[in-house]
Amino acid sequence: MTAMQSVVTPQAPIRAAADHAASLDTEALFGETVTVGRSENGFSHVVLATDGYAGWMPSDCLGVMPDATHQIIAPHSFVTAAADVKSLGLSHLSLGVRLHLRQPDDAGHRAAYAEIDFNGTSGFVPHAHIMPLGAGCDDWVAVAESLIGSPYRWGGRASTGLDCSALVQLALAVAGKPVPRDSGPQHDIGTALQGIDDLQRGDLVFWAGHVGIMQDGDRLLHANAHHMAVASEPLGVASRRIAAIAGPITALRRP
Repeated sequence: MTAMQSVVTPQAPIRAAADHAASLDTEALFGETVTVGRSENGFSHVVLATDGYAGWMPSDCLGVMPDATHQIIAPHSFVTAAADVKSLGLSHLSLGVRLHLRQPDDAGHRAAYAEIDFNGTSGFVPHAHIMPLGAGCDDWVAVAESLIGSPYRWGGRASTGLDCSALVQLALAVAGKPVPRDSGPQHDIGTALQGIDDLQRGDLVFWAGHVGIMQDGDRLLHANAHHMAVASEPLGVASRRIAAIAGPITALRRP
């Protein structure tokens, strides 16, 4: 028997087995929906609606919430108990979190804070940090650049720690472009480029098990275990270092 539920914690691990010590495959974010299957050892087997990723999530990360209407577009945001900068802070929220606004999003009469459903209670987030789902943005690379300095975390998918393919997925999602979670399937994003000289802002460079985003024709932005962070560096420098570990560039794509 399966059921649809929502993630009600700021982020939730999806692990390879029903065990807190099992490897972290990916994460789900607050407000994302999952199909819930069987339960075991305090975990539920879930399939994430965002990208079809399946695995085991702690059951206490799940609940029932209304459909999301907006998403967080800032690298980091927060929920407060009232629409006041001095109000009690309730939770941190990552880029990509999905929210249900309790009040109409009337741009002509927009307050500084938006009231949201925060797991059955009222919470408030800065209006400047949200955007309607599906609205898209003009420069998705700028979204990725806003995460420079965020920690690298294998399997991570939040601004508190993320890996290379999560950086690509989260930034493109803000632009309204859903893509696969892992760098392998991301090899098929968009169209192929012929060579390095064709690269421009927003193009993707792939190696075996790694992906980065071009900021222009020279600089690469990527979450990586060398810097242990989201970092920007010349493509040539990164490519020589990565080639010694993972081999040569395997694809150049334009989303």
